[in-house]
Amino acid sequence: MSDGSLLRAIRHNCWANDQLIEFCSRLSPEQLAWTAKGTYGDIHSTLRHIVAAEHGYLFTLTGHRPPIEETGGGRALSPEWVAPLEELRDRARSNREHMETLLAGDFDPARMLERRRPKELTIVSAGVLVAQFIHHGSDHRAHIGTILGAHGVEPPDLDVWSYGSTLGEVTWSELPT
Repeated sequence: MSDGSLLRAIRHNCWANDQLIEFCSRLSPEQLAWTAKGTYGDIHSTLRHIVAAEHGYLFTLTGHRPPIEETGGGRALSPEWVAPLEELRDRARSNREHMETLLAGDFDPARMLERRRPKELTIVSAGVLVAQFIHHGSDHRAHIGTILGAHGVEPPDLDVWSYGSTLGEVTWSELPT
């Protein structure tokens, strides 16, 4: 079982994914195709990439496909498939549930895992892979924020302060001068 801080970081990551997908669901198809220099790709592809990578990290951590795939909830995410945002939202929520279950159980961050890709084998600890799960999402959500800003659209505020505020655990007030 992990400590509460790791679970809190995972919950922030998943909350931020959910908030961003919800925000992007109000964009037009033309806006979802926006990109900007130095980012992963267009907005829609980047969202798919975030969710698909989380599926892969979970598979490495557990040896099982995320429940949404195991129960026939959809096909595996691939770079060629433009998944509807509603499906990405469902898959992101499935990732959250799967990761929370993993961390609530007998999680050993020092356990060594094999991560196999077509031309690569990586030996990684479970703790580093969970850290990558969090970092990867944050990095690519920032790419989407860059794309939106480059096109004059204010991105949603997805930082940890905003997350804490939604939980009622962070408040701000003006101090008298």
